[in-house]
Amino acid sequence: MKHYTPLAKFTRSAFIPLLSAITLSACGGSKAPPLPDGTVGVRITSAVETGVTAERITVIPNDVAPWVSQILVLADGQIYRTSATGGKAQNVNAGSVKDIIGLMRKGQAGTALTLTQEGQLTGLIEKDDEGRLARMNVSAKANRFDGFCQSLKAPIQTLSAFAGKDLVTLEISYDGDEVMRVTETARRSLGKPITACLSRDEDVLIAAGGQLYAGSTALSTVGNAIHFAALGKSSAPTLLVKKAGQAVETFKFSSPNKTHTVLVEDGMSISGSDSLGAVFATADSLGGTFNDGALIIQDEKTKRLILINKTFAENSLRRAP
Repeated sequence: MKHYTPLAKFTRSAFIPLLSAITLSACGGSKAPPLPDGTVGVRITSAVETGVTAERITVIPNDVAPWVSQILVLADGQIYRTSATGGKAQNVNAGSVKDIIGLMRKGQAGTALTLTQEGQLTGLIEKDDEGRLARMNVSAKANRFDGFCQSLKAPIQTLSAFAGKDLVTLEISYDGDEVMRVTETARRSLGKPITACLSRDEDVLIAAGGQLYAGSTALSTVGNAIHFAALGKSSAPTLLVKKAGQAVETFKFSSPNKTHTVLVEDGMSISGSDSLGAVFATADSLGGTFNDGALIIQDEKTKRLILINKTFAENSLRRAP
């Protein structure tokens, strides 16, 4: 596959007016009424239309030109791509998949790892300056997996996945732009089926058997958690948990028995939402207002991806009683 220069055809000046508008929307309008007890609000920064119901959200960061980093949405087995600067979400010809995770390649074409409906590993690579994705050959043993553990920073060489009751460590390497090599380096069993997980520093947060685990230590009950996102300091993060058919809730390590329902408050000219679906957080730069990362949540009613400045979201969640 032909190598390309990630900076080609993109300039900061083209995005200055748009990013200025996004910054203004993050400031909010007049003082909002108090929120109901047991609820915490985060104010919307911007939104991206998708037209699909997200089952999973991930990011392929671009360290050379962050403003063209891609946001990938998995919906009904299909992958769609967009960015923090908006534009219609475009379908990616990736076959029928059940999970996806974006990967970081410094100074090179971005990639993503996917799982077929049967749990086999497949890959994608950015093939040109427009960010279009093509299938990439994956060299791996015939292991099958149920899902990936997302992380605040896109994995570069190592990521975690799960299969049944097992948490698996995978190592990534490349033969140029042609082949992604995936090698299993570790596996351990929790003794309970894993439903979701999130890589955090050197540890992995795991939902298994209705419990939340940090490593092998049980922390709290999380029920049928299907999405995790973590914000704040790694020593005491706020975890956002999406349960099947329920709202997004917070979990604080400092007060594990006290949760809040999350809602997105209106911005200056953008409406918020109290009907939230898939949730994802990234510390990778998406450019402009999102240089330090973003909290991304889908509005289930309108199918928008709601983007919130990461630091702003952290501060809002930290103030919750």
